[in-house]
Amino acid sequence: MRQPFLVRPSTCQERKMLTQSSYTTSYWNRLTMTIRLTITLLAAVLLSTNLRSQEETFSPGELNDAIAFLAGMEFPHQADHPLTGSSSWTNHVAQLDKDFKSHQERVLFPMSAWSNASLTSSLVTGSTVRYLFSGPDILHAFHMFPTAGQFVMCGLEPVGEIPDLGELNTGNASKALGEVRNALGEIINLSFFRTKDMKDDLQFATFRGTTPIIMIFLARSGQYIKGVEFLELNTDGTLTSKGMDSKGADGVKIDFGPQRLQQTKSVYYFSSDLSDSGFDSSGFETWLKTLPRGNAYLKAASFLMHQSWFTKVRTHLLDYSDQVVQDDSGIPFKYFKADEWYADLYGVYTGPIDLFAEYYQRDMRSAYQTRRNPLDFGTGYKWRKGESNLMRFLRQDALPEETSEATTAEEPQSATTDPDPEA
Repeated sequence: MRQPFLVRPSTCQERKMLTQSSYTTSYWNRLTMTIRLTITLLAAVLLSTNLRSQEETFSPGELNDAIAFLAGMEFPHQADHPLTGSSSWTNHVAQLDKDFKSHQERVLFPMSAWSNASLTSSLVTGSTVRYLFSGPDILHAFHMFPTAGQFVMCGLEPVGEIPDLGELNTGNASKALGEVRNALGEIINLSFFRTKDMKDDLQFATFRGTTPIIMIFLARSGQYIKGVEFLELNTDGTLTSKGMDSKGADGVKIDFGPQRLQQTKSVYYFSSDLSDSGFDSSGFETWLKTLPRGNAYLKAASFLMHQSWFTKVRTHLLDYSDQVVQDDSGIPFKYFKADEWYADLYGVYTGPIDLFAEYYQRDMRSAYQTRRNPLDFGTGYKWRKGESNLMRFLRQDALPEETSEATTAEEPQSATTDPDPEA
């Protein structure tokens, strides 16, 4: 019987099949090696990043010397730094000394005296101060509430970074110092920041963001930076520490106090949208609600809480404040109800500046015509002494019993005494 005819592959076909098999094997070998190499490199990068983050620890000496340089003050640690011998730094020192001395005498010292005489001290000591719409202005908050335990500040300005003196040299130091004077000029001369100008100043500076400015103000207030932690704000209201890594941070926590004393206070700054759409969705409102009731401070706040789309932040401040200190740009006068708040009025009220003329408050004008106290310093948009207004609202149920009885005996009036508070 004939066997079936078997066609044997030609030599050419055999070679082709072997070549394909060899190519496939080689391809998978190379792919496997590439994957292994990629995993190894990723592991190395992660390890390197972790090691760098561990090495980037807080160095108080270097930071406070850097802040002293920018603030035009004597270094607390390094005696002789090469950059302090330059004419640009000596001129910087002279200019800031002059400006801060003038501002202290005109505003800060009278403000502290007013605070000591006018605020209920038991509600300030160790308290939380919510100073929203603040920008980096810890300067006035600290002098208004010098015994508070922590300050919470918020604005649209970026968080920024820690200044590093090692980044400066004789070629760029003069530029950096000029940027500092430019950024501080408005707050020292006018007692408030212009939001757009401040954003531009801080975004393109050598040391960007609010963090360096806050630290300069603290140094000029006799404080020493004892700790810094950058923060990520989660939408559920929790905070994730980024350590010393400022990249992409939503906030920063700065611990400070006198250099040689154990006493430490904290200031938080968050770059966040305070409108209704951003206040809760960002997680900021949720986080704020974890803090105890305390004091609120509002100054040059652009009359934003007069708008319907800033209702949530306005409601939060009313619900979580025992004492509110503000000018007319803060919470509208009509929201301080007679059965909840006592009101003390200082200075004069003739209406807003022209830019905000639409926010004239007739009920506030009526109240100021019948009862007001003198104010020995300027503040807010009408920053000249004799033109400013300042109000202290005190929640009635926050008072100790004996204080409440004394206050009631004086028959203080609330904000809503005008017959038509909506006008």
